[in-house]
Amino acid sequence: MLYSAAACGQVGGSIVAESDYRYRGVSLNGEDPSVHVSLAYDHPSGWYAGASLAGVELEPGPKRIATTAYSGFASRKATGWAWEAGATLNHFSGNDNHDYAEAYAGVLAEGWNARLYFAPRYFGGSVRTLYAEVNAGRPLTPVWRAFAHVGALARVAGDAPIGSDRVRYDARLGLGLRLSDWDAQLAWVTSSSGGTYPAAYEQRRSTVALSVGYDF
Repeated sequence: MLYSAAACGQVGGSIVAESDYRYRGVSLNGEDPSVHVSLAYDHPSGWYAGASLAGVELEPGPKRIATTAYSGFASRKATGWAWEAGATLNHFSGNDNHDYAEAYAGVLAEGWNARLYFAPRYFGGSVRTLYAEVNAGRPLTPVWRAFAHVGALARVAGDAPIGSDRVRYDARLGLGLRLSDWDAQLAWVTSSSGGTYPAAYEQRRSTVALSVGYDF
């Protein structure tokens, strides 16, 4: 998930429908379509906050609502890059065993950003994790763009399933189309096996995901 560093004193939101809700390479909705609703505020001083709702299925059974709230501060430099730091809180309706919080810090520049996240109890478990990600985007035409993401989730403390890897990698590569307030993305998403795994069901390691969103 990406947070705003615009610090432009604006309130905005979006509604996004996805063919498969992939979070750090893992499907959080049983590889079924999901809808996200989000709202964000950027203050001119650099403080920002927001929240989102999404349908999830972390284990076979009824669908649940995932609520994510975040707040942070971004400082933009005259050279064009910025640094930021903040925290997120994630809650899953009907089962608080998966609730968790993360602290993050990162740097942002034109066309790319990098962040590091720390969770003392990832998805409510006894595992402490670090997640590092790099995101990049490049315009191809006034409406088309290419984007890429690579990430690594590392278990730094706590027990994990026997035989699982300490680090899990994920990647996303795709094309985006922007038309006024509408945004569409088609992406190939993949991840390695093993590691700290938040969803308790079998799923494909790689897939193609389509999303369509409207900004308001």
